[in-house]
Amino acid sequence: MTEKSLFTELKRIGINEEVAAHVQASLNGEHYATKNDLLTMQRLIYEQNEKMFEQNEKMVNGFANLKSEIGEVRTELKSEIADMRIEIAGVRTEIGGMHRQYWITFGGLITTIISVFAVNWYYHL
Repeated sequence: MTEKSLFTELKRIGINEEVAAHVQASLNGEHYATKNDLLTMQRLIYEQNEKMFEQNEKMVNGFANLKSEIGEVRTELKSEIADMRIEIAGVRTEIGGMHRQYWITFGGLITTIISVFAVNWYYHL
């Protein structure tokens, strides 16, 4: 990795310019690491770990919120499905009643036709 690309990558991940320049200088092959360089690297690693921990906490909280929202949606969906089943049962009952009424009416019509035919036949003989 070139020196410029290292500097830009360090800036891209959120490291300030001063620390990025210091890290870039520390990684130069002709540069001897000093105690300050090691402390700077430790501080940098610590800051990145803190940022990662904060992101992890945000993700965990986000997943917990998402999970609770999914639970609410499931509960609401189950309630709506139960309401739909009740309505469907009412429609089935109504259709069943109409079906029975049809057969009763049809039976009455047939009975009437047969009785009229029987009376007519009796008086014509």
